[in-house]
Amino acid sequence: GGRGRRGAPGRTGFWTSTSAPPRTSRRGASQSWRAMMHPGGLPPLRTYGAQIAMYSPAPAAPVSAWGTPRIHSHVPAPGVHDRLEVMESELYQMRAELGHNRLVHGHPGHPGHHGHPGQMGQMEQQHFSISMQKNSMAMAQQSQHFAAHSQRHLMEHSPHQVEHPQYLTPIKHPMHGQQHQSPQSVSTGMTLDSEPMVPAKDHHNLLQMHQDLTLQMTQLQVRHAQLLDNHVGLMKAHTEVINHADRLQVDLHAAHSKLATPVAAPEKVLEAHTEVVKHARKLQMDFDAAQSKPVSATTHVLAATAAVPEKATGLKKHPCLGVIRLDCNYPSAEGDLDSPASFGYDVTYRVIPGMTLEMAQKGKFTEEVERRFAEGIKFLQQKGVNAITGDCGFMMAFQALARKIATRPVFMSSMVQCPIIAAAFDPKEQILILTANGNALKPQKDVLLHSCGFDLDESRFIIQGCQDIPGFDAVAKGQAVPIDVVQPGIVKMTMDLLGKYPRIVGILLECTQLPPYADALRAATGLAVWDAITAADFYISGYEDNPRFGVDDWQKEWEQAPAGPNAKGKAKAKSKADAQKVKQLAKKQAPVLGVIRLDYNYPPAAGDVDCPGSYDYEVVYRCVPGLTVEMARGGMMTYQVQQQFTAAVKWLEMRGASGITGDCGFMMAFQPLARDVASVPVFMSPMMQCPMVSVAFDYYDRIMVLTADGKNLKDQKEVFLAHCGFDVDDARFLIVGCQDVPGYNAAAKGEKVNVEKVTPFICELVRGHLDKCPDIRSILLECTELPPYADALRMATGLPVWDAITCADFFISARKDNPRFGLNQWQNDWDGVVNEYTLGQNLTPDERSQAKHVT
Repeated sequence: GGRGRRGAPGRTGFWTSTSAPPRTSRRGASQSWRAMMHPGGLPPLRTYGAQIAMYSPAPAAPVSAWGTPRIHSHVPAPGVHDRLEVMESELYQMRAELGHNRLVHGHPGHPGHHGHPGQMGQMEQQHFSISMQKNSMAMAQQSQHFAAHSQRHLMEHSPHQVEHPQYLTPIKHPMHGQQHQSPQSVSTGMTLDSEPMVPAKDHHNLLQMHQDLTLQMTQLQVRHAQLLDNHVGLMKAHTEVINHADRLQVDLHAAHSKLATPVAAPEKVLEAHTEVVKHARKLQMDFDAAQSKPVSATTHVLAATAAVPEKATGLKKHPCLGVIRLDCNYPSAEGDLDSPASFGYDVTYRVIPGMTLEMAQKGKFTEEVERRFAEGIKFLQQKGVNAITGDCGFMMAFQALARKIATRPVFMSSMVQCPIIAAAFDPKEQILILTANGNALKPQKDVLLHSCGFDLDESRFIIQGCQDIPGFDAVAKGQAVPIDVVQPGIVKMTMDLLGKYPRIVGILLECTQLPPYADALRAATGLAVWDAITAADFYISGYEDNPRFGVDDWQKEWEQAPAGPNAKGKAKAKSKADAQKVKQLAKKQAPVLGVIRLDYNYPPAAGDVDCPGSYDYEVVYRCVPGLTVEMARGGMMTYQVQQQFTAAVKWLEMRGASGITGDCGFMMAFQPLARDVASVPVFMSPMMQCPMVSVAFDYYDRIMVLTADGKNLKDQKEVFLAHCGFDVDDARFLIVGCQDVPGYNAAAKGEKVNVEKVTPFICELVRGHLDKCPDIRSILLECTELPPYADALRMATGLPVWDAITCADFFISARKDNPRFGLNQWQNDWDGVVNEYTLGQNLTPDERSQAKHVT
């Protein structure tokens, strides 16, 4: 039998796909044929049909009524065994006839046969071969017919799933219980009607169609989930509309009840009520239209679902800051984090009962306070805030807990600015950190090191407490701070420290009560000063509409709350049309941005770093002759170009630049050279923002980095890791290249980019990755040509977007007069007029001759 010996077929035995067929010599070939044709050695057709069925592609298991997969034993369909028995009877008749022929004509290899012993005559041999061929073909056709019928039967039980034939599927032999594997591809060649089946290549096409259908089902599921989310939003809006209508009705009845005689409803109230009803109906119509809209591709799904909220809610609301407050009350001054007048946007506060200053200093909660803290974070998120901070710098100890709960950026202390500030200056230069109490900051050494990369023991950080300044302890006593008394004391202390430490190049105010003195320090020292307000402005800027470029009319303007008695008032906003005005160069005392330009000329779009209209402050450009984009990508310059580069940095600083950047993100390789020459902050690439962005989100949240070419960015792995703490291989960062976006490479060809045409493709690219990675919490635009699309991405995704412009704004804000609080009239205002610039206009004739693209 076939169970015991390999290659020795018995009545019910056969060799499997995992074992070799019996090896026979030429001499033993006739004996093998005899064994196969002899009644005792021929396997029944029932077994042979099961074998053919086994070699057919295994269909997926069907699902039962209880949702569990059924397990088939891969046997032929019901009724096949009956037909096999009929075929067996016919085969035995054929054997009998063959035996009769042998008796008449003689058996090959026996003495009774005509011709030589052991051989057939030519006619008999030909007749025997033809008979064998016919019998073999009939048996194969019948077996293939039964296998096809068996396969069709199994597929009817599982119409939605088909196993790909390339996979080997273990099955159980129906006779012996042995495990076998089906071959990688088998075609039965017959259908149920004994007609040729679909060829193998068509079978592959059918499998491909099945995969396409599966993909389409996945896309429909994505659309369904998004429509459900939109439905929830629409229902909330609808509920608000109904509540508003109810309130109007209540007011209407109240007005009636106050009148002595019934009169008609006031006309304005009726009109308002009518508008509310119309709006509610429109919401329902928009939702019905979104539900019935057909979808043919993922792009159309996203476009349809993205359009519904805009129709339902109109303009997006202006960004809002959430602040966690200690359980401590005192009269806050303008500039203090607890004063709403300190910000140019809305602020929502949440007090945590029981959370004291002592808890914040120790960095430890009680269990009850920790629960309340978590509830406070959730409360602020439910209120729709875009970023969350704390009103005490010592809350940095709770940064990790807060960002695990929140999905929006969290910065519980102004110390999160330390890494980006340190990276902008030469390591030999020092940074002064002012705090309420220097002794209280030192115990948080480990917290600051692990949460924001700040090392208290590093010699470049000078920590100074303000506990000895007269009047500064008023807050601890619950009293109003006498700013006129405290401000001169802080300025004098700072000037004394600058005399003691001449290498100090920047100041960071750690305490949330120190921002009111920032302008006075800027005016007295001429240095950049960062505080809790500059940190909040940075994170909110990721959500704010840029008024100078990008998509218009997608976000509501901020409705300013009444200012305090000492507030300066909100700075006048400049429209995009005003930003396009051009005039001849004129010096201003307001902060100036310096930009190092490649030796390459193209018409920059509004929002591009090379467009002067992209900023709300003055900008000065300087081209470096011979500095090509290839040099920037490779991170190497020739000696001559290096000399031109250092000369350009010095020239920009002499022209009053308050910060220096580059017009190519790959200039990060030249950051050490630039900051070694300059004494002002240097930020040669938008990637400088990476540490400040990543520290605001949980470790398991992801950040999308959008770049011109993903491969070129990865080639500068060591540069980014060394100079701004960005690890290309970190799973937190998803790098997405725009090299395949239609029309985006126009600048590389020296042509003007059609921003309006490219914007939909950029948004489609980003939304596609958001579908695959729902844990993405923010977007960072590495390329200096990408800011024109920032507003469109903010509107389409609802995520914060930081770019080269937000990076420049952050550093310039440290040198800029704050219009809402602090010292007045110490800095001239920028007139809002853009300076005209053409490539190479600030070069000498000799330098112009060395440039390749200066005409």
